[in-house]
Amino acid sequence: MNSEQHAYWNSFYTGKRSQEVPDQPSPFATWVEDRLPRGANVWEFGFGTARDALWFASRGYSIKGFDFAESAVSHARAEAVSHALDAEFSVLDLYDRDQVLRVTKAHLDHWAAPNVYGRFLLHALTDEGRHNLLDMASEVLARGGLLLLEFRTGEDAEARHLFGEDHFRQYLNPELVVAEITSRGGTVIDRLEGQGLAVYKTEDPHVARLVARWSPEDSGSRFGVVGK
Repeated sequence: MNSEQHAYWNSFYTGKRSQEVPDQPSPFATWVEDRLPRGANVWEFGFGTARDALWFASRGYSIKGFDFAESAVSHARAEAVSHALDAEFSVLDLYDRDQVLRVTKAHLDHWAAPNVYGRFLLHALTDEGRHNLLDMASEVLARGGLLLLEFRTGEDAEARHLFGEDHFRQYLNPELVVAEITSRGGTVIDRLEGQGLAVYKTEDPHVARLVARWSPEDSGSRFGVVGK
């Protein structure tokens, strides 16, 4: 576990600053819905306040959410119960490869093909966490489903950020992420970059959106569990 990041985010989701995050779904969530079959399984990683996960659940999607901040998981579970939504939330540390492997194996043994969703997650991870997420995606999406990502690019690095600069952010070159997906057997089928996509009050970050998919014959096993 990245202990510094864990402490920061756990504190963030128990503090007043998280209350500034809007309750309504993000523009990315509504964009993604047009690309999903109604009622599809969606796994959201790094769900934070769960605004998107809970919205998808309210729209009839089956939701599993994973976050390494226990405070975020507790909040999301309480909200799901209070609104009687079909959504499960669990703690998962993307820096712990053994944990990631267990979730991957559990999916291959028991769960239907998901769609893997990460909004503003990728740039909040170090390389290790990002690679573990993409390794998992290459396994679980070999049976179907999409990888759906939105993240800040290098063109956003010098912009003013309303939540401050104490958030960990690694501004990513979309070409790097595409190459990492391709090296794992994935194919990017939709790509969008620019401003105007994730506006929040006076902040208009430069972001990239990527949609990728895998096929069984192209997916390379990173954990040695494909087909088992």
